[in-house]
Amino acid sequence: MQSMDLVSLLSRPEGKTLEFKRDLSSPEGALKTIIAFANTSGGALLVGIEDGARGVKGVPDVLKEEEGLQRPRPGRSTL
Repeated sequence: MQSMDLVSLLSRPEGKTLEFKRDLSSPEGALKTIIAFANTSGGALLVGIEDGARGVKGVPDVLKEEEGLQRPRPGRSTL
């Protein structure tokens, strides 16, 4: 995917190469999206974007969110 600015990405609809998530409180959906992007033509996952109006909420602690994606899930060997 080519480099794009946030305003341009927010103006596009979600689809095969673009996904918006409010947060990663339930990371399974984000992980499935990342795997789908990796197995196809790539894509952009924007975290911190409110549903509907696409307001930019942001992510208060980026490292905490990233660590949450890397943490093993009890009882889950695959997605």
